[in-house]
Amino acid sequence: MKKIFILFLFLAVSAGMSFATVDYNNTNLRHKIAQMLIIGFDGTKLSENDPLYDDLINDRISGVIIFSKDSTGVSKYKNVQNPKQLKKLIADINKASKTKLFITIDEEGGKISRLPSSRGFDVKTLSHKELGDKNDEMTTYLESKKIASNLKSLGFNMNFAPCVDLALNPNSEVIYKLQRSFSDDPQKVIKHANAYILAHNQYGILTVLKHFPGHGSTSNDSHKGFADSTQNWSEKELEPYQALISNGAAQNVMVSHVYNKKLDEKYPASLSNKTVSGILKGKLGFSGLIITDDMQMKAISDNFSLEEAIIASINAGCDLLIFGNNLVKDDKIAKKFNDIVFKAVQDGKIDPKRIDEAYLKITKVKERL
Repeated sequence: MKKIFILFLFLAVSAGMSFATVDYNNTNLRHKIAQMLIIGFDGTKLSENDPLYDDLINDRISGVIIFSKDSTGVSKYKNVQNPKQLKKLIADINKASKTKLFITIDEEGGKISRLPSSRGFDVKTLSHKELGDKNDEMTTYLESKKIASNLKSLGFNMNFAPCVDLALNPNSEVIYKLQRSFSDDPQKVIKHANAYILAHNQYGILTVLKHFPGHGSTSNDSHKGFADSTQNWSEKELEPYQALISNGAAQNVMVSHVYNKKLDEKYPASLSNKTVSGILKGKLGFSGLIITDDMQMKAISDNFSLEEAIIASINAGCDLLIFGNNLVKDDKIAKKFNDIVFKAVQDGKIDPKRIDEAYLKITKVKERL
């Protein structure tokens, strides 16, 4: 019997067969790739006719991002009508999924809220700037606790907050003018980010530091187009990340689409191996989940093809990519993403070890949810 098995194995190898490769290059690889994608979607309820439902039952995504405002103006409510509706929507999404999902939102506080009082959400909170101005850690903790407890009650498990950008540019459309920074002082930002994260931790809500390597020195909004920080960016914008990584508070980091020629002459941060692997993972020693900002922002979509952006981002060291389907609509984005990455691995444009690395980090985080 042993001789027959050895002979079969020899013939299989001679014929170029590899059982591990056959499995890995199909179902297993597809599953791992799917775990690297978070998408947005239209609708306030889930039906079997929805593209999202198809993605869920066919194991194409790792999570969803919830919006209350449709940036294209097509939908009045996007995903959020009222608390009861939203809680059921999230429950139905989880029920339909074959795997545990990241249920995510941008709920920073102040003006940056997807859960407006006009739709029955009565949790009014202070902005990062207001908290920084008060400069009381307990106040920040309590405000963050209100956010986290509300998210927990609705079914969320990840909040894209806090912002640890420094308020360096008063002309910044996306940071300073929206009161999204605690301060221009790195030490104050670190102090309040710690308090903010602590409250979320107590409710089991994952936090995500953003927008690496710093969006507070730019004037332009990367949602709307090219944002260049080359002239104004300084290394002190890395200080909050370094401190929060060193003390263990940094669980996950969101990488911005900001371009900085001093860091990478070709790519913005989210597509830059020099920035993501070189600085965030290398210099700062971060080993947690690395998440892109929305890949449909014009800073990316106006300057790179979908294939180039996805491949560059993964090769840069990003583990989770977001396609919000809010700035533009693409019901097929999950299938496109899976096919692009699968083919890139087959063609040698993405090392399968990079997929494995991301998958391992994602599954470890999900085990704690």
